[in-house]
Amino acid sequence: MKRWVLLFTVVSLFGCRNKYTGIPNVNVNLYINLQDPQYQSLSGLGSWAYLNGGSKGIIIFNLDNENYLAYERHCPYDPENSCAKIVVDDTDLFAEDTCCTTKYQLIDGQAISGPGGLPLKAYNTSFDGNIIRVWN
Repeated sequence: MKRWVLLFTVVSLFGCRNKYTGIPNVNVNLYINLQDPQYQSLSGLGSWAYLNGGSKGIIIFNLDNENYLAYERHCPYDPENSCAKIVVDDTDLFAEDTCCTTKYQLIDGQAISGPGGLPLKAYNTSFDGNIIRVWN
């Protein structure tokens, strides 16, 4: 019985920790109307756009015209560094930290090269055929 209590305590203490320490937890609740000319660039597969919101901004990515992904632009590798900001590279296939040069896949936010190990911080998204909602 004592082992179960100890195991439960350890899991409770460490299992719910925010793995994105250093990235401020900012409330996000955005609605993007794809009919708005401002977001016309999101109409194609693999397209993306920068949004205001989050800690240092948000990248919204069109995965397959029905599913959109949203990532925090605040880099998880060294978030205290003022230049740690994620940008989409010139190929439009990857995102990269401007400081440490860690590259991330846009299809899942995973780090694929560089010193960063954590994936990009993702936000919840939903799409009703016209409106994309991004929230945490």
